[in-house]
Formats: sequence, structure tokens, C-alpha cells
Amino acid sequence: MKLNHILILFCLTASTLLVACKKKIDYPAQPNSKIESFKVPVSDGEITGVIDESDQTITVYLPFFYQLDVIDPKIKLAEGAVLKETVVPVDVMDTKTTYTVVGADKTSSTYKLIINIQQITPLVLDEVSTAGNTSKWGIGNGFIAVSGNFNTTDVTKVKVYLVGTDGKEIALVPSASSTTGIGVALTPSGKTYRLANLQVPQTVDPGIYKLRAKVYSLVSEAKYPVEIVYGRPQVTYAGVTAKSGETFKITTKAEVFHQFSEFSIMVKGQKTVLPIVSYNRTEAVIRVPEEVPAGVYQPTLRFEGWPATTFGWTVTVTPR
Repeated sequence: MKLNHILILFCLTASTLLVACKKKIDYPAQPNSKIESFKVPVSDGEITGVIDESDQTITVYLPFFYQLDVIDPKIKLAEGAVLKETVVPVDVMDTKTTYTVVGADKTSSTYKLIINIQQITPLVLDEVSTAGNTSKWGIGNGFIAVSGNFNTTDVTKVKVYLVGTDGKEIALVPSASSTTGIGVALTPSGKTYRLANLQVPQTVDPGIYKLRAKVYSLVSEAKYPVEIVYGRPQVTYAGVTAKSGETFKITTKAEVFHQFSEFSIMVKGQKTVLPIVSYNRTEAVIRVPEEVPAGVYQPTLRFEGWPATTFGWTVTVTPR
């Protein structure tokens, strides 16, 4: 009798468990405010971004050899969802782009875009100075060269900076006097990339600066600094014409004017000084004395600390 009770109890328990196993479980509905795919067109196909729903990020792993400045993504959303933002090209160095998706179910999700440029590391910037010899670069000098393992011949990808004691970066710019370019040389240690004809901005103050280079997200800093000085001033070659008693301007796109002390011409074998009315780093105003006769003259300029220089361009004086 007791055995029958046990069997009945067992059957009832098994039946209950069987019914419980067949019970339908309703999971919470998933929002449809989703980005389903994020693709970046490249020269040989597409790069697919990695979408992480747990932390709401889209990571694009971008090989350096594509040398892209921007990505122009193609985004696919869940059915019925819309994107709040307009899809526009994104700078590869951008760190602030987000995409907000509003689903058909009125839910909202915001994804952060992460662009990971895959580069060869570390970036190496070759020294231009030594422990015992600090290189001197003139303000406005347009023939500066630096080298390193930049792994690109695209001058727009390599940024070179002077870094002051305040930590502020001052970018070297393309030369106004020559073509800026990158050459490649094979050395026993590998390829060396030489970026030539950069220019020290004409607005830089003299002093000691660190030298820093950047290629996309990689940064390298030289161990030894450079000294920025007033170099030998240059004049942009362009003949000028002025009447007796009037003024004219001369300018420079290269080494700046500094301690400009004299502007003269030879009139009938005699040195004649033309007064310097005013000058700054990049231009000077010169006056032609009324007694200077009409004619074509070659000028001689003197800047303190440098020998006087007679230039090949001319000053043409016309009658009043």
C-alpha cells in the first residue's frame, strides 16, 4: 500500500515537471534602434566595422597603407529605424563622432565611432642636433629637412612641430620658396624617409624648441632640441617702380627682416641712401629721395650682423 502511494506521488511530480518544462517564457522585447552594419569603402573593397552592442561602439580597424584622410561610411539600420545625424565623411583622426538611432518602437541608441589606424610602430624621428651641437634654423627658412621611418611619401600625412617651453606646438609649413616633398633612401637599417623643404613660420619667436613629428596617431620626439634664430634676411625677388619722392614696398616670403639698417643705390657712381620709412618682419617701406634722377638701379641692403648684399632685381625710378 505504501509502495502504491509512493508511485502515485512520483507520477504526479513528474507530470508537474513536464508541464513546467513546456511553459512558454516571454523574454523582454529587444529594441530595434540598432545599426546592423557599418562598412567603409576602400580601394579594394570594404572594411566592416565591429559593432559592440554591450558598450554601444563601432570600431573600424583601418590599415595604414590605405592612407585615407577621411572615411565615408555606409550604414545599414534595423527595419523601420532612422538615424538622427546625416551620414557625412569622417576625419580618420576624429574621436567625437556618434550616431543616434531611433527605432520604429521609439527606442533610441547612441553609438560611438572608434577609428583604429593600424600602423607600424614605433615612429622614429631622426636627430637633427647632437648633445654638443644644437642645429640653428632661421625664422622663415624654407629649406628645413627632417627624416625618419614615416612609411609614407604623402607630405600631408607627416606633421612636424616645434614645441616651446609652454608645450605649445608650432607646425612647420610647406616652403614658400621650393616644393615640399618626401624622398626614400635604402639604408642598412631599412628605409629612411626624408621630408624636405619645410618652412619655419615667419611668426615664430627665437629660442630653444623641441622637435616633434606625428604620422596619424603615432608621435615621436627628438632627444635634442633645435634653436630658432634670426637668419640672414631675404627679399622676395620682384622689381619695383616708384617716382622720385614716393615710396615703395619690398617683401619677404623667406627669412624675415631683422635689424634692417640701410637701403642704398648707386647714382652716377655715388652711394645714395633711400630712407627706410618703416619695416616689420615681412615687409619694408622705402622712400625715393626727390633728388634721385629717373633711371634703373640695383639696390644694396644692409642688416646688422650680416654683410651688405647687392640684389639682382632692380628699382626703377620715374619722373614725378
